[in-house]
Amino acid sequence: MTADLDTIPPMQCDSTILIADDSPEIVKLLKLFLKPLHCDVITAIDGDEALTIAQARLPDVVLLDVMMPGKSGWEVCQALKAVQRTSHIAIVLITGKGAVKDRLTGLQVGADDYLVKPFNREEVVKRIGALVEKKRIIAQRTPATDRRVATQDLLHDRTSGLPTIPMVMERSKEILIEQGEIGIVYIDIEQVDAIEAEYGWAFFDEFLRKAGEVIVAVAKENFRNPLTAVNRIAGSNFFILAETRGVVSAQEGIEEIARGLQERLVATLRERFPLIQSDRFGFFVGAARIQYRPEIRLERQLYCGMQIAADAVRDAEQRKRQHQVAELREIIRLKRVTTLFQPIVWAKDCSLFGYEILTRGASDSSFRNSDMLFSFARENGLAWELEELALQSSLNRLRSADLGDRKFLVNLEAEMFQNSEFFFHEMVTFFAEQKGRFVFELTERAAIEDYAVFRESLEDFRKRGIEIAIDDAGSGYASLEAIAALAPDYLKITKGLISTLPDEPIKQDLVKMLVDLSAKMGAKTLAEGIETYEEYKCCRDLGVDLIQGYYVAHPQEELQTGADEAGVRMKALAATALQEVAK
Repeated sequence: MTADLDTIPPMQCDSTILIADDSPEIVKLLKLFLKPLHCDVITAIDGDEALTIAQARLPDVVLLDVMMPGKSGWEVCQALKAVQRTSHIAIVLITGKGAVKDRLTGLQVGADDYLVKPFNREEVVKRIGALVEKKRIIAQRTPATDRRVATQDLLHDRTSGLPTIPMVMERSKEILIEQGEIGIVYIDIEQVDAIEAEYGWAFFDEFLRKAGEVIVAVAKENFRNPLTAVNRIAGSNFFILAETRGVVSAQEGIEEIARGLQERLVATLRERFPLIQSDRFGFFVGAARIQYRPEIRLERQLYCGMQIAADAVRDAEQRKRQHQVAELREIIRLKRVTTLFQPIVWAKDCSLFGYEILTRGASDSSFRNSDMLFSFARENGLAWELEELALQSSLNRLRSADLGDRKFLVNLEAEMFQNSEFFFHEMVTFFAEQKGRFVFELTERAAIEDYAVFRESLEDFRKRGIEIAIDDAGSGYASLEAIAALAPDYLKITKGLISTLPDEPIKQDLVKMLVDLSAKMGAKTLAEGIETYEEYKCCRDLGVDLIQGYYVAHPQEELQTGADEAGVRMKALAATALQEVAK
């Protein structure tokens, strides 16, 4: 029975659930399952009706069939999540499509959870009940608190603690009118991706918070009543908008303040974060000083000034990029790369499994992060030379090391196998001599044209005792086609699924599916990017075999044991795991 907008009765319960499915049997079954939750249940028979009812009634939870007449569940979910008024509604996709790619689509369109037909009564009550309870807790807040939280979510960046540009726009317009001019300083962090990839998101969030504190302090010291804001939520660039009349006499004056801010940021953050002191991180800073023009809309004047300041930064970034290309060419020519070892441990007891071999630029270079080094090389047509150099450097380190009985994962771009000139024969020979100790970790950045031919190459490696891992499982690169066709020995679960894993049911389902898929293939799962105890515990509880990340240990230059950072951390994790088992 569907709900007509004119006949929908007033809510009788604390929470309302909308079920949208064109199958009366499914609707009837779900209503029966949801009875213990004591919620008001309304229904819709297609996507268009579901969207209309959701917009009118604002239910707490919407259960959407993916394949419905009219708009699909994907489309309704995306439409509801894209609008502020309905974005808070918890959405659960209900469907017979339970494959990894379907769950990834659900994650991308903003769904909160995913139920696969046929339903299990306990699972339905548990998962929908958790969403209903969460909404009830939110509903207990006072209206004033609710409005404040909504404003914080939409216009305030929780990471840096600063407002976004829209939140300071009205006051900025007032300054421009009252003073006849306004000064704008734009601050952008160098190597943002490299810092976060190298040290993790938790570290980088703290880095952003401290940067925001320094920017606010310098703004107050140099301007009268300054406004400090981030460009957008979770952004890594900042703006200062401030009165300049009577404070700064000319464009040169505000540029001098900007340079001083740049120096202060570098000095303070290097002192606060000595772990990255040796890296060449920094800040790009640009400035503008604009005069009020009554014939031009105020918003346009302000955004034009912001653009001028940002353009100065982009010019500096372009010069820096040209310098980095030359630097990378020199690194390759002089073979100035460093080989590091990232510890990998068993999730069950945290005992050492082995290491991933990483290649970075020298300690005094701009390429202290592996991901940045190789992505930059790909963008600038230098991936081929760098890949060969990385393999040769790794081989030299391995020959001089005591390998013990540990495993070693070596990164290879999948497309490199398609070029007959690719040099790794010497490495393969060495690996074959150390049978059972090495794993080729394939990074599938480009499509594999012929899986049959490619698999023949992999089978030849396997005969030599070299195992195969596929990187970024659960992302767009590591497709199910590649996993099925290549039958790897290890699946590396992408960092994107591990981040916030404990709080997102869809991600948990995806990881569990990858774990089950690996078990059917006789492969092992390896989760990378573990940064918190909660992420570690969640991976372990979901059945992930192996883990690596900064929660376990940072990459190290030597294969050490005992009192080094990795050894201490792994022992601590092992003790924690044993205590939990004892409980």
